[in-house]
Amino acid sequence: MFPQHASPDNDVWIAFDLETTGLDNAKDAVIEIGAVKFQDGRTLDTFQTFVNPQRRISPFISKLTGITQEQVNAAPPFERAAALFLAFIGAAPLVAQNADFDVGFLRANGIELANPIIDTYDLAYALRPDMPGYSLEDMTRYLGIENTAPHRSLGDASATRDVFLALLEEAYALDAFTLAALQQLAQRSGWQLGYLLDGIAANPRRRLAAAPMPSQGAVGVNGLDIRQIGDRLRSDGGPLRARERISKIDADLVGALLSDNGALSDALDGFEERSEQAQMAKAVANAINDGRRIIVEAGTGVGKSLAYLLPAALYAMANGKRVVVSTNTINLQEQLINKDVPILVKALQGLHQAAGQQDDGGDDSLRFTQLKGRGNYLCLRRWNRMRADADPSVDEARLLAKTMVWLQSTASGDRAEINLGHRSAAAPWDRLSAESRAAWGCMSQESVCFLRAAREKAAASHLIIVNHALLLADIAAEGSIIPEYDALIIDEAHHIEDAATNRLGFDLTRARFDEHLQSLSGDGGLPNQALTALRTATDLAQSRRDALQSAADEIGALLPRLHPFLTNLFTRLQGIAEGAQGGNGRNAAFAQTLRVTPAVRARPDWSDVEIEWEHADLALAELDRLLTRLESALGDLDDAGLLNYDALREDVGGARETGECLRGRLKEFAVSPDDGTIYWLSVSARRRELSMNAAPLNVADELNARLFSQKRSVVMTSATLTADGSFGHIVERTGFADADELRVGSPFDYPKAAALCLPTDMPAPNSRAYNAAVDRAIIDAAIAAGGRTMALFTSYGALRRAAAGIGDELQAQGISLLTQGAGSSPDRLVRRFMDNPKAVLLGTASFWEGVDLAGDALSVLIVARLPFSVPTDPVFEARSELYDNSFMQYAVPQAILRLRQGFGRLIRTSDDRGVVAILDSRVLNTRYGGAFLRSLPPASQQKCRLAELGDVIRRHLG
Repeated sequence: MFPQHASPDNDVWIAFDLETTGLDNAKDAVIEIGAVKFQDGRTLDTFQTFVNPQRRISPFISKLTGITQEQVNAAPPFERAAALFLAFIGAAPLVAQNADFDVGFLRANGIELANPIIDTYDLAYALRPDMPGYSLEDMTRYLGIENTAPHRSLGDASATRDVFLALLEEAYALDAFTLAALQQLAQRSGWQLGYLLDGIAANPRRRLAAAPMPSQGAVGVNGLDIRQIGDRLRSDGGPLRARERISKIDADLVGALLSDNGALSDALDGFEERSEQAQMAKAVANAINDGRRIIVEAGTGVGKSLAYLLPAALYAMANGKRVVVSTNTINLQEQLINKDVPILVKALQGLHQAAGQQDDGGDDSLRFTQLKGRGNYLCLRRWNRMRADADPSVDEARLLAKTMVWLQSTASGDRAEINLGHRSAAAPWDRLSAESRAAWGCMSQESVCFLRAAREKAAASHLIIVNHALLLADIAAEGSIIPEYDALIIDEAHHIEDAATNRLGFDLTRARFDEHLQSLSGDGGLPNQALTALRTATDLAQSRRDALQSAADEIGALLPRLHPFLTNLFTRLQGIAEGAQGGNGRNAAFAQTLRVTPAVRARPDWSDVEIEWEHADLALAELDRLLTRLESALGDLDDAGLLNYDALREDVGGARETGECLRGRLKEFAVSPDDGTIYWLSVSARRRELSMNAAPLNVADELNARLFSQKRSVVMTSATLTADGSFGHIVERTGFADADELRVGSPFDYPKAAALCLPTDMPAPNSRAYNAAVDRAIIDAAIAAGGRTMALFTSYGALRRAAAGIGDELQAQGISLLTQGAGSSPDRLVRRFMDNPKAVLLGTASFWEGVDLAGDALSVLIVARLPFSVPTDPVFEARSELYDNSFMQYAVPQAILRLRQGFGRLIRTSDDRGVVAILDSRVLNTRYGGAFLRSLPPASQQKCRLAELGDVIRRHLG
């Protein structure tokens, strides 16, 4: 038997790892077992054996691990190898990375381990909240540990041991309060990390000196004085003092600041004067001065961020006003807040010093912040409630442990500071965030609140950086989210229509309803919480007790009757959605959609939907009535001494509002559609989950009336806003009319930097020969460039087909193949590509934009097809019907903008060189193809035969 807790320094530990033929323990097999026995950091012994899987191993697994078929054929079967492994480990405590994977394979083969098992994922997840990733590869890189044999069981076991030992030192350094809190969490949840934590606590000689006891009443978070958190949240300054009269910006000064001798040149290393940047900055300054709208397309390399930030900052500081900058991607937000705006601050400080003025941090100093939606901020009151739960889940315990460590240093409570990982962390975080109505009550001046602090900082800032989703949420909330602001700058403006479409629509899933009903049922449900609170009431009238009891009892009786109504409704809708897709039904291996038009609603089977909806709606209406009664019974009981009264009342109010929203949207979808809304059903590919979806048919009027027209000045900008030289498409789609227009070209020498290769003998995309031609082109391009190639596809299906077609030949050439959707995140794929450019990266969706591969990492960009929208997409289909010639007026401009974004992945700096190859013959053989080519940067166009593609690449790259 092993001891009740570890002695990390004295006990013998064993780190182990398995290599397998795949990820599914139900059908894949173990091919290697490795283990390292160690004590106090010293290796005592090692174990390694191949395992005969009684099957062929795939070329991919063989290439990944280096394990050959011959090696496993000569190895013992699993039963014999497992017996040797069990003899090696005995009863020693074990260490594994992602232990559930290894234990799952052992269990699937009849091996149940009784040993304590410490997962290094869990240990790093708690102790290093901000670690970029928690794979073994990520952790060894982050901790500076060398893995001499990755993807081999002994090499990975050794690396796991080293990671464990490094993290063990950090665990010993935990303060006494945090360690005790983590022990309690592990004990209540059954989290296996408790075995190690108990051992650490039992080794006082290795424990650091305990932190001093906080004063009575000040403890807020595992011994941390709550006032320390409050001190971190103080705003950088008081409220802005707005001027009554607008003080205009000197546009000529703006241009001068961006010259070689200007303030920006001193603040930015490697600054290059760009006439295009100064031209844009002057135009933005004039638009803000005159209270006008302007739309600006600024090519790659212009430096558009500083071109709009400089006049915006000068205007805001001169007038005591706020300017909001909205972006679509996290990458650009981070660039603005961490790089561009600090450069601007440094430049403006230089101006003050040159003028002999003191920058005292007052209204003359630029203040800026990033503001996010409620769900991004931790709510301390909800955090304490979850922490007090007597029976938390392991996922909750894992997240609470992470946030305990994080709370000792965070100044924002922003979830972006930590890596939530992939292990079911989203749902627990939702219960900790300030998103729900239950969190709003903590925004009082007497309590510490990250959300309130973020809004106070925004109210005291000249520049507020937000994303499109929050910008549009502010519209829906009638301006109650973002502090009042004077001017708006929308960067990445080509996304604003899609962002509005998503924000102003909705999707309803069974999970949404189940989550709502779950919050009301069982011992942890709100009605039962109300009854529990009754027991703590000191002075509560019997009539009020009876009302609470009655409402809770009736809710408990209603919920079991409501579930079948919802089940029947969703079953009817799913049958309609799947029946419209050629009878594929539940066996379909792909997502399915059905646009719900008046014709669909007129079908006999939709009458069955309406009948099932009526049953569900009556029950939901009754639930709403009972929640209203429960909320009313809880009203004005501040003096009754109810436990957690404020939070409980807010939770019940939030549940009622959630129910009203779900019921209203369900009614709209089923029986009361709006003429200006698109409705459709979708069934997910793998889990066959049904979703009811809605989106506005046209967002232009809404954006103009509720956003653009409400601000003194609005700037829309992006690198891709025109199609065939015209802003017409984006203006028509977004309602951004009556705006000044400016196109600023890129300062890059595109004819020298980029070659645009157009194969003249490329088969048509619908030809049988097309796929083979694409494969050949990618292979030839990769060989010519020595890897350093990215191919963009318009679907995952096409990407996977190409990966299967090119993998073996690339492997024979020593070129790696990286594919999106093959288990690695986009960020990790890009990092691997940058670390080893002798590779081909296949991407779709998000890889068409936002991926920055500057320098020698990327030399060839291949566009497999022109990126037209899927014609059957419900939103695209419905909006197409608004045009006389939908293809030319709608489909082509949209595809041009996407192609321009994809093209922009290649040339990111003035030193970059590369080749773009478009493998879609329509760009040469159709009347609209010229519009695509005219819209691209002025690269040197070269028509060639497909067989000559490699030679073109070699010549251009030299």
